[in-house]
Amino acid sequence: MLTARAYLSRKYNVLSFNPPAPAPSFQYRATTSLNLGIGATYHAITVNIGFGISKFNPDNEKGNTKYLDLQGHFYARKWNVDLLGEFYKGLYLTPEGLAAPTGDKFYLRPDMGLSLIGFAFYRALNEKKFSYQAGLLQNEWQKKSAGSILIGGEIYYGAIRGDSTLMPTIIDPKASALAINKFHFFSFGPGVGYAYTFVIKEHFFILGSATINLAFRYSTEISTPNDEHASHFGFRPNYILHVGAGYNSNKWDLSVLWVDTELFMKGQSTDYSYTIGVGNYRLIYARRFNLDRKTKKILSPIPEIIGQ
Repeated sequence: MLTARAYLSRKYNVLSFNPPAPAPSFQYRATTSLNLGIGATYHAITVNIGFGISKFNPDNEKGNTKYLDLQGHFYARKWNVDLLGEFYKGLYLTPEGLAAPTGDKFYLRPDMGLSLIGFAFYRALNEKKFSYQAGLLQNEWQKKSAGSILIGGEIYYGAIRGDSTLMPTIIDPKASALAINKFHFFSFGPGVGYAYTFVIKEHFFILGSATINLAFRYSTEISTPNDEHASHFGFRPNYILHVGAGYNSNKWDLSVLWVDTELFMKGQSTDYSYTIGVGNYRLIYARRFNLDRKTKKILSPIPEIIGQ
């Protein structure tokens, strides 16, 4: 069986800076495009190719982000794996108007970037009745409601960097004086979660999945001008969300999906809390084709997962 799909998607990348009071929290965001894509799944192999739609892409008032985003999501009957390869440069500050020069809507940082690589892997313990593939990959059909406990782990390495201080002087003069222009981190640890698909009349479905990663993390704030490094060790949880809804049948699927990964870090010299949010939204139409003419009359066109 071959599953072919067409989709609309938008990826996002958000860096949240949360300083001690009284300085306000702020976020750096990337300008990403709305993509039109096509793809296919055959057995365990999935390939998707997307192209930006210029008419719906961000305007120049938010700057120009150059990026390579290699998010990969692999779902098998027992195991699911989320891979991240994020390489972004050129961000803008939110909320609108914060620290922006006179006459501009946004404070732009064309020099500021993020690199992030890592992966999360989880085992579904109830794979005979629950299917990640049905809700997220469109190559199976779960006909009754069922869920599963998830166990696994996650590992990440990342770096935030800029030519000058990451903290705008107008927002936090005290932290800006430290001239922190790089932040590196490494995070790993075990995780646990739960996923459930609620099915209505065999066809309509709502999928929700959440995992919590009990991560050990090592982070370093770096001031290149002052040649100073301040490192922090600690434990803080990360989490991943998968949410989907749609209509599924033995030949086609129409669904909306959201995948979100949130990573939490802590700074030593600034006492800042840093959060990296990475994810994507997707609208998908999928069509299934049975490639084996000899068996199509005696076998079900797609695997059917029957829950309780």
